[in-house]
Amino acid sequence: MSRLIRVVVQRIRQLGSRALLLSSILFIGACAGGGDNDASNNTTGISGERDFDFTAMMANYADNIILAGLRSFNSSFTGIDSIATSAISEYCDAIGSTSEASALGEAQLQWRNAMNLWQRQELLILGPLAENGNARRNAVYSYASSAPPNTCSVDRSVALAQNSEFDIQARAFTSRGLDALEYLLFNENLDHTCASQVAETQNWNALAELERKTQRCEYAEQVASDIGNSSNVIIDAWAFDGGDFRTQFVNSVNANENLKRLSDAIFYFEIETKDTKLGMPTGLHANCRGLACPLAVESPHSQSSLANIRENLHGFHLALNGGDGLGFDDIIIAEGASFVVDNFNLNISAALALISEMDTSLLNQSQGIVASGDGSACGNSAANPDTIRTVPICSLHGYLKRITDSLRSDFLVIVDLDLPQRGQSDND
Repeated sequence: MSRLIRVVVQRIRQLGSRALLLSSILFIGACAGGGDNDASNNTTGISGERDFDFTAMMANYADNIILAGLRSFNSSFTGIDSIATSAISEYCDAIGSTSEASALGEAQLQWRNAMNLWQRQELLILGPLAENGNARRNAVYSYASSAPPNTCSVDRSVALAQNSEFDIQARAFTSRGLDALEYLLFNENLDHTCASQVAETQNWNALAELERKTQRCEYAEQVASDIGNSSNVIIDAWAFDGGDFRTQFVNSVNANENLKRLSDAIFYFEIETKDTKLGMPTGLHANCRGLACPLAVESPHSQSSLANIRENLHGFHLALNGGDGLGFDDIIIAEGASFVVDNFNLNISAALALISEMDTSLLNQSQGIVASGDGSACGNSAANPDTIRTVPICSLHGYLKRITDSLRSDFLVIVDLDLPQRGQSDND
């Protein structure tokens, strides 16, 4: 009996009837494929029987997807045309003038562009980004982490930054990164958000409006510069003359370990994208105790939460298909299940099309579910996303659930990997 057949039998027991059709097809394909073959040093798991070139696959992910994405993001925060030295600096200079609004708009646009790049990168949090509890990642973006963004923490840092000895890198992630920058650039309420007993902000609200805008803007410059430094550290950890993680990542000896790293990373799409970013605001995740949870919306100040999910979809597509090079899709196709890749891509396209049609923000739709006093319309939309779109964000959740259901079953069956530890439960 080939390794594929043994895996299929094991997965049928684990996954039950949902995997039966796929497993039967793969079983037939495996029987037709002949007996066992020894895998070379460049192969691993199920696809070792087809002499799949895992070294080339890992090199493609390292060079053309992960590092290429990190460098694109880094360019937004380093150099003479960075968001810190150009757009935000120009906004600071324009405060109180007739060009203030347009300068702020440009800084906000640059933030949106940078956020879009990072949201794609979120699907590949592995290696240096995942070490020490995702510390390097959290320095850039701390959403859904153990130290999530906190507006009072940002307000305190704004006040403390007036001291010449202030060191932003000594501050918690709660007051740094893209989340803090969003609050500084998009929040129109200049009052602080801290409790009255917080010493650093006690005199803040008494400051003149222009002074508060200026201090926030000056701290935004520091935050943007810090993001650039943090992204430099991440890239250096991959570089040959730095931490050289790239060499370890593409080494065929580590193929099993790094294939698992990649697989675990793309489960961000289920745990963060589907469950946290969409499941909570729609009330479709068990951790939301009400009809919906609007306060759980990501990026509430810029209301770019749908754009974030859109970019996560693009990032998932890239992580699944390996761009123009070898990827997980090629493993799946090599195992005779190209229809699984087609279904992934079909649902990704459907989800992207639905987002492009929405003209109401995720936050407003979530608030609408609460105001309706009835979650049935959301549930129906989620269960029938092709035909019922009464609540579009719930229909979107339906498409994402199709993707993640296949990720949990079809994908893991074929690539012969297990769920990441943090993805053992499915609460919707």
